[in-house]
Amino acid sequence: MLMAFAAGLFAFTSCSSDDDGGSSSDCHTCTISLGALDNVTEYCDNGDGTVTATDEDGNETTLDLEGNSYSDFISAQEQLGDCENS
Repeated sequence: MLMAFAAGLFAFTSCSSDDDGGSSSDCHTCTISLGALDNVTEYCDNGDGTVTATDEDGNETTLDLEGNSYSDFISAQEQLGDCENS
């Protein structure tokens, strides 16, 4: 069950090695606990319908909000864990 959840977190992501210059002023750091493991990710609104997710190792991934708002995306993350403005 844990593996299915973890796979679901990455199912809607695409890799990106660059930042498209969007606004990084609206960022949240979210911590999702999976058993004894904590997954900490910073999410920043790019202002163009995408979010840049940066993991603890500095790896960046661009997520398409698929028509949803950034605040709705963060609310969904808060259902899974704890998020704070960063």
